[in-house]
Amino acid sequence: MTTSDIADVIRETLRRKGTNPSRFAKENGFSVNAVRYILTEGRAPNSRQLAKICAALDLEFYVGPSRLPARNQLSASKLAEELENLASAARRLSTTKTTSGLVLAPRYSVQASAGGGSMVDEEAISGYLGFSKQWLKNKGLIEDMLAVIEVYGDSMEPTLYAGDVVLLDLSEQPLRSNEIYTLRQDDVLIIKRLQRQDDQWMITSDNILYPVESLNEEYTVVGRAAWVSRTLK
Repeated sequence: MTTSDIADVIRETLRRKGTNPSRFAKENGFSVNAVRYILTEGRAPNSRQLAKICAALDLEFYVGPSRLPARNQLSASKLAEELENLASAARRLSTTKTTSGLVLAPRYSVQASAGGGSMVDEEAISGYLGFSKQWLKNKGLIEDMLAVIEVYGDSMEPTLYAGDVVLLDLSEQPLRSNEIYTLRQDDVLIIKRLQRQDDQWMITSDNILYPVESLNEEYTVVGRAAWVSRTLK
């Protein structure tokens, strides 16, 4: 940093603090001439006096070798790459977080209908639900492949009731017969039981009042229900 640069920094700092060289010198026990000498362009300041003035202005005064060797400096492209890595990590944390032995699975503001189907208007994260890392490991569940949603409707009674909270396993695994899954058909989300009958998968309801239908290409399997919680009324 040149003498001119030092003077510019001090002038700007005085301006931001709403003061001037004379008032600053008087309030901090410096002679006015000492401050003005440093601000005079072309004059090399006394390092000891400069250090005291910098301290009074809350500025760092440093003389020594570079604290960031050139070999460690990032190029523009490398810096952009590092920032993208940080952004990716932030995105991962926004969907699944780990803290104090718990995994915080994201709870989405959507409902899977245990009935005719619930329209999916949005999928924003409304909160998180904590699960033990050891419990997830014992259940074979992957930390970053979890989601929590709410049940709506009565087609899965008495297994699931409206308002129940379900933890979904989103990992891609072979379907398991007689397990409960969340399915998507266009913008409709349902939660049903899948059963293997001969060479075909069937979508069934635990409530016998609802019909059975075949699982066809119109449906996409979203995730398997791995755990359920409900509030007692």
